Amino acid sequence: MRGLTSAEAAERRRQAGSNAIGARPAGRLGRQLQQSVTQPLVLLLLLLAVVFAVVGELRDGAVVFLVALAVVVVEAWTRWRADRAMTALSRLSAPRALVWRDSKLREVAPEELVKGDMVLVKSGSRVPADAVLAESRNLMVDESVLTGESQPVERGVGIAESPKLLAGSNVVRGWGVATVSAVGRESTLGQVAAMIGDAETPDTPLQVQMARLARRLLLAALLVGVAVAAATFLRDRSLHGAVLDGLTLAFAAIPAELPILVMIVLGLGSRSLARQGAIVRRLSAAETLGATTLICTDKTGTLTENRITLTGVSAASEVLESVAGKENQLDRVMHLAQLASEPTEESWLADPTDLAVWRSATWDWPDPIARFSFDSSRRLASGLTQLDGRFLVGVKGAPEAVLVRCTQWRSAQGLEPLNSDQKSQALNSARQLAAGGARVLAVASRTMVKPPSGGPSRLEERLIFEGLMAFSDPLRPEVPDAVRELQRAGVRVTMVTGDQPATADSVARSAGLAGPVLIAAQTKVWTDEELATWASQGCIVARARPEDKLRIVRAAAGAGEIVAVTGDGVNDAPALEAAAIGVAMGRSGADVAREAADLVLADDNFATLVRAMAQGRRLYANLRKALRYYLAVKLALVAVSVVVALSGHPLPFLPLQILILEVFIELGAAVAFMNQTPEGDEMTRPPRDPRAALFDRRMLTGVIGGGVTLALLSGGAYLFVYPSLGPGGARSLALGTWLVGQAALGIAMGWERHRLRVSDLRANPALLLWAGAAVLLAALVLLLPPVAALLQGGAVPLRTAAIAVGISAVVPLWMEIPKRFGRRPG
Repeated sequence: MRGLTSAEAAERRRQAGSNAIGARPAGRLGRQLQQSVTQPLVLLLLLLAVVFAVVGELRDGAVVFLVALAVVVVEAWTRWRADRAMTALSRLSAPRALVWRDSKLREVAPEELVKGDMVLVKSGSRVPADAVLAESRNLMVDESVLTGESQPVERGVGIAESPKLLAGSNVVRGWGVATVSAVGRESTLGQVAAMIGDAETPDTPLQVQMARLARRLLLAALLVGVAVAAATFLRDRSLHGAVLDGLTLAFAAIPAELPILVMIVLGLGSRSLARQGAIVRRLSAAETLGATTLICTDKTGTLTENRITLTGVSAASEVLESVAGKENQLDRVMHLAQLASEPTEESWLADPTDLAVWRSATWDWPDPIARFSFDSSRRLASGLTQLDGRFLVGVKGAPEAVLVRCTQWRSAQGLEPLNSDQKSQALNSARQLAAGGARVLAVASRTMVKPPSGGPSRLEERLIFEGLMAFSDPLRPEVPDAVRELQRAGVRVTMVTGDQPATADSVARSAGLAGPVLIAAQTKVWTDEELATWASQGCIVARARPEDKLRIVRAAAGAGEIVAVTGDGVNDAPALEAAAIGVAMGRSGADVAREAADLVLADDNFATLVRAMAQGRRLYANLRKALRYYLAVKLALVAVSVVVALSGHPLPFLPLQILILEVFIELGAAVAFMNQTPEGDEMTRPPRDPRAALFDRRMLTGVIGGGVTLALLSGGAYLFVYPSLGPGGARSLALGTWLVGQAALGIAMGWERHRLRVSDLRANPALLLWAGAAVLLAALVLLLPPVAALLQGGAVPLRTAAIAVGISAVVPLWMEIPKRFGRRPG
């Protein structure tokens, strides 16, 4: 087919527009800003700024307002960037259109289509634009998303509405070539989209948990602020001083950066996963990856290379009477298999097995009258032609599915009846071939004067067994190592395949999977609990259909497993939807499967999924470290302020100084910790329980230990020198010791399980830059009086500053001591 030229398509796009349904509204960023401004944390900061101004502290009010503004801008920008990043990642896994341009079949984005384009749609693809069929074969389309019709409808050429395809509908069987009739807003999907508002992406469970924690900390901050204000008023009888102390402490304690933390970690994690070939379609997948306990994986194209070649052909006489097949018998087997296979070299359309068949023989029979594609219910495919004045049916498929339909077999002397013992003998021969890892198909035929009506089922009965064909599909070389890594990580792998048991078992053993082999039909009488028990152990399920995979996923999930399932076909979509993480194939996967998935593997490689799981565990571990550090520093800030206030001294930090501290807190938690390198044992520990609270006892221990350490250092320095240096010098020393102490604390908290090494520091330059900046600012405050004055501090003797800073740089490293003795400080 010729199709349009690139020049013709460009001219039509210029005149009539493209196939874009519609961009997101321009006010998206504005709505993000509005959403950020109306958050309780930001509203409280704005209220504090107003109160500071009302009591005459304009500079402090301006500082608090700047912090509120920074939180709004950073959060809105982060949300906007995350939204754009997810949109960009979704485009990588979005449906593609197959269109003839310049006489070649090309894969393009659906937005590039114009009226008059010739497009190819096939099983599993999404119709990219309204179109009218010019040619089709066995085409069935699911239009439920547009019409509400629950059953697929047949589409073809020549009858009323049947040639029309609607944009957004899904092809569930067959294929067709159609001419685009409407694009963009003019298409059926475009008209529906115009009536739908722009939907917001829901928060992930981790974001919801973090928002809940932030609200609790906000309430605690208000209560502490009120308590300190009351204590100050009772001590000094000064309402103005009490209000200032309460406001300053509330400002210090508000966890303004907490909601941003999760967005940054999930955004960075999603980008990192994309660089490794795992495209995140839903943010929840990024946080769930590390909790996966069971993987239900396909075989073909995931564990194997999907590079199928024909390796052997055996005529029925060789199978049943050990007589080598004659050349004409082998040729007949090949031609019958070709008759039941799609004759195309276009990789977009052809099944890999069909391609292997057609590349292995030359076709010299009459053109077929009809072909009936493989489907999971029949487990075979067939074709019909007319040869020597009679109609001939060729059938290929699973040996047991073909042989059960056979009543005769072709021997060296001619046709003979096929009894049950001979069927068993043929099946045993197929199993022996499959035991070596081959995929085995049986081939059969039927000759008739007139084909019966009633569809393929009437043609595919009373068959003649003609022979067996063996195909090889090499195991991906990286799969055994990936399976061993999963086993070390406590993740079980269940292989679910449509192949026969011997083939499945051979491939599974080569991959390192040693579980029992089950036949899907045998499990139908089992309860869900029994099925979940077997699946959770890591088994091999052969002769499975999509509905079997769906039941396995649901049963395992019901038993408490966190299931990741791989799939590539339109019938895999229910299982992908039901799994905690649906994983679709980016190359061979159907559009419907990719859109139902949470994660898309760009290279269809099982090892990429394993790397993504390791990255997911690292992502969650870094979030824990960042949160532990953030809460420890916030606790220290509140603790030192409360203790100093209750001791009768002025607060150690003023709003401007708190602003400086907040900048370093956020940079440390959001940048330095998020870029932390893996500790090396992420894939040697069992999966985490996703139901377990992020803020557990171990986290609480680390937060208290780090917070108390930093509070003692900074608060102790402030109280120690206050009598001799006054509030200005004491605040400068408190600020300097705080900056150095939080840098040392951040380094100590950067590794949760193994001991700190110099090589680890070099591996995270962001952490070193952050710590170095904190130490540099501390030196400027303590050594340069003008800088101290600018930050509302005073001069500090060099010897005093050196001692305090030296202690602050060393003491937080006590958190390394438990690691040296095999324990963790939280």
